[in-house]
Amino acid sequence: MLIRKYIGPALLGGFVAIAACEPITTNFSTSDYSANATVTYTWHVRYNQDSGQDRPNDTRIEKFASVSLENQNGVRPGLAVTGPDEKGLWWPQLPPKPTVDDIEARLDKNERPEAPELIKSVDYTLTVNQAGQQRTLPTRYEVYREAVKAHANQSPLEVILGPQDGSVLSVNVQ
Repeated sequence: MLIRKYIGPALLGGFVAIAACEPITTNFSTSDYSANATVTYTWHVRYNQDSGQDRPNDTRIEKFASVSLENQNGVRPGLAVTGPDEKGLWWPQLPPKPTVDDIEARLDKNERPEAPELIKSVDYTLTVNQAGQQRTLPTRYEVYREAVKAHANQSPLEVILGPQDGSVLSVNVQ
C-alpha cells in the first residue's frame, strides 16, 4: 500500500513557503471487485414566475416519476429495456410522464409550467474488497469502463483511491 502525504504551506520568517501539494492517495491490488453504473430516468418540470422578467431565482424545478436500474460489470440487467447505448449502458423502461393534472397540482400562484423534461443521469461506483472489507466508492465513467473490461477478462486491478480514500481515482489492469 502506497500513501502520499499532503504537505501544506509553512510559515518561514514571515513568508509563506508552499511545499509539494499532493493529495493523499492509497493504492492496492484486488481481484474481488464489481463495476457498477446506476442509470436513472427522472421527469422534471420547470415552474417559472409569471412576472414578465426572466430571472433565475424565479424558477423552481419539481421532480416527478423516476426509475433506476443498476448495471453491473457491463452485463445486461434483467429489467433492461434498451441498450447498450454509446457508453455500454442498459436502461430501464421510462417512468410515466406527468399528466397535465399532475403538473397543475404542483403549480403555485403566478407560475407557468414548462413542458415536462426527461432527465438521464448515471452514478458510477466501484465495489472493492480492501483488506477484507467490502467498500463501494464513487468513481467516473473512464474508471468504470476499465473495470468492466478487466472483469470480462477476469484480471485483477490495482485500485488508486482519492483523498481520504473517499473515491476511486483510477484503476490499472494487472
